Amino acid sequence: MLRFMRKYATGWLIKGLFGIIIIVFVLYFGSTNLRQTDKVVAEGGSKHITLTEYIETYNKIFNFYRSLYRDKFDEKELKLKEKTMDELVNRLLLIKKAEGMGVYVSDEEFSRYLEGIDAFKRDGKFDKAMYLQVLQKSGIDPKKFEETERTNMLISKVTSIIGDNGVNVTERDVWDDYVKEKGRVNLYYGEFDPASFKDKVTIDDKEVDALYEKEKGSFKTEAVYRLKYLVIDEKSTVKDDKAYMDLLKLKNIDEYGKKNGLEVFETGRVKIGELTKRFQNIKIEQHLKGMKKGDISLPVRDGLKSYIFMVVDLEGERPLEKADIIKELKERLVYEKAKVLAKNKAEEAIREKRLEFRNETGFIMRNSTEIPRLGQIDKGNTDLFSLTKERPIYEKPVEISGKYYVFSYKDEKQPDPQEWEKEKKAYRNYVVAKKKEEFFKKFLDDLKNKEKVKIYWKEI
Repeated sequence: MLRFMRKYATGWLIKGLFGIIIIVFVLYFGSTNLRQTDKVVAEGGSKHITLTEYIETYNKIFNFYRSLYRDKFDEKELKLKEKTMDELVNRLLLIKKAEGMGVYVSDEEFSRYLEGIDAFKRDGKFDKAMYLQVLQKSGIDPKKFEETERTNMLISKVTSIIGDNGVNVTERDVWDDYVKEKGRVNLYYGEFDPASFKDKVTIDDKEVDALYEKEKGSFKTEAVYRLKYLVIDEKSTVKDDKAYMDLLKLKNIDEYGKKNGLEVFETGRVKIGELTKRFQNIKIEQHLKGMKKGDISLPVRDGLKSYIFMVVDLEGERPLEKADIIKELKERLVYEKAKVLAKNKAEEAIREKRLEFRNETGFIMRNSTEIPRLGQIDKGNTDLFSLTKERPIYEKPVEISGKYYVFSYKDEKQPDPQEWEKEKKAYRNYVVAKKKEEFFKKFLDDLKNKEKVKIYWKEI
């Protein structure tokens, strides 16, 4: 299964399926001991979400992601508050939908479910005493447990019904998807470089002067730093927090490094832009902000190692001379106007179908995100590789590294027929799962727009 997912799963599908994992995680490990009288943090019709339910679910999602990302875990970047509320709203809406559809969990279904849980069995059979004993040891009220598990079963049931009835996949759908995944396409292209249009651009001095007055305050030289720093890892003789406290007292990073067997590195005089590139994994500009000469930074962690920086020297930002600003503004205006001309010419070529270009991309995988020798394609243009004999022209210019390109179909290579025969059955299952995920996501989005659940963020 893992090999199959590695072979076929695209980036966006992995994210989608990962979202489903989280939904299942919340549904299965949902709150089992909610207080009846509690603040309401969201409501939709007669259904509501309580603060206790939100907190318990948040903690479970928090622990799930923390165990998944470990030292790369960033609560704010992952937007866990929003994720938690989104999952709880999904749950609320699915319960309402199940009721509206007349879907329910019968006593017989629920009994079979309980009898299938190994933890509640004795000698291979469900044992009521064992069931109550397990719940008691876990501090779970049986009534609340059964209410929650019935709800989870109801949501699983309605989710399955929605997916099964909303997706119809034909053999043609499976083949078309397989071609996108395994096929290759060769495209003609034409290039429209803004540099070729600069001599056609005219700049008005009044326009430059007006822009200068508006933006002159933002033109400054880059700050220049000279830093010394230590790198502390699991092999170091001292922990990073202790090293930081010691350095605050000692104020001598060279002496401290020598005493503790730590190498002291030095950057030399470097602009902040260069430092940002050099230490891009730790976003050094954020840690240096506000520091003065002689200051020691807090430990900056990157995986299993930490950096501690000392500002040896610092030249702050200062305003640029007017002549330098005017020069830079003129160059920018010329480039911007030349870029507009280049784009207009590219659009004109597409509109008038003047696409007699002989440059070729060479055969590229249809699920690619870049073109050799040209560069990365932004997400909004990846359907470029879907061009066919029936749809030979890409209807808009594509910007790559500041230049505009127009593309048309030349040729394609279909997937290997023998490989297709071997993989057809497994690939069909993959396509069905993908289509169900797409349909279910759209279904939930439509449901949210229709139901308009009220969320009281101030209560959280």
